[in-house]
Amino acid sequence: MSGVLLKVAPWSVGALAIAGVVIWGLWGQLKAAETKLGVANAVIQQREADAKANAIAVAQLAQKLTDTETKVITVTEKIYAAPVTRECAASPSMRAASDGVRALLAPREAGDRAQPAAPVR
Repeated sequence: MSGVLLKVAPWSVGALAIAGVVIWGLWGQLKAAETKLGVANAVIQQREADAKANAIAVAQLAQKLTDTETKVITVTEKIYAAPVTRECAASPSMRAASDGVRALLAPREAGDRAQPAAPVR
């Protein structure tokens, strides 16, 4: 019996060594696949978070656009409702237009633009 073990033992050690190398290679592939899966899951989570943030931003933009449109329509109606005169800058329609533009600008910018224009020489 020991003669058979001596004949089989070298082959068994070689087979175990080959099996160990194969298992080690498969273990490395498993780790690489787990890393790729982790990265893919992180990308998916980031995309979902971005989609939620974009939906909120689009809703806010739509509301801002509606508010601006309401202001513009109000100013336009004032311009059309103003009486027609032959005066230019002092006419009610021009005052309504200028006031509307100033109202749409930021407060600090409106003050800068409210100054009279420099005379042309």
